[in-house]
Amino acid sequence: MASHLSAHAPVADSPLLARLSREAIPTGAYFRSRTPAGARLLTSEQQHHNLQLLATASNRPQTAPDHDRTPIRCLTIRPPWSDLIAIEDDRVAKRIENRVWTTHWRGTLLIHAGAEVDLRATALPYVRARLDDYELVRGAVVAVADLTGIHDDDGPCTFWSDPGCFHWELARVQRLTTPVPARGAQRLWRPTPRLLRQITDANPHLSGRLTDPYTAQGAGV
Repeated sequence: MASHLSAHAPVADSPLLARLSREAIPTGAYFRSRTPAGARLLTSEQQHHNLQLLATASNRPQTAPDHDRTPIRCLTIRPPWSDLIAIEDDRVAKRIENRVWTTHWRGTLLIHAGAEVDLRATALPYVRARLDDYELVRGAVVAVADLTGIHDDDGPCTFWSDPGCFHWELARVQRLTTPVPARGAQRLWRPTPRLLRQITDANPHLSGRLTDPYTAQGAGV
């Protein structure tokens, strides 16, 4: 979506699609009103076309593909967004995760805080108000949630919903009292049995929710 685009031509930027299809934390910024260069407005037709292209890209194999029925997955999210999800008070917490790709998978989702902080977000007044003087957690699993549904952009369905994104619906969020360090990955990824044990050892209140599916299936460590 370079700045030289015509006002009406659909956008098919292969390098952009390749990057976003692999990106661990897409923001949807390429589907808002302006191009990254800020030079021209994107028409609604261009934004719709781009979303269609990314929907196609999202069907490519993932780290843990849709046909893998693993009941527990992980999603890496940059702080402070990961910290906002980890808040257990549904009245102020972030319960929509905005992504430019979708998945058919549903189940128990570990929220992993990435190592890179979204500095722009930390300066937003409404983010600072909710986190107050909270120290951001980086490079660790910080919460457990259920991914209960995903819907197309339907406007501001919640305070946290971004335009031009798929809205991932999160429920039953529980914060880890002791965050567990872990390396993140792109897209949805499978936690190892070792990571699941580390989480439940450090957070016994989650032991019933994070029963090791690999052990139950007789898989090795």
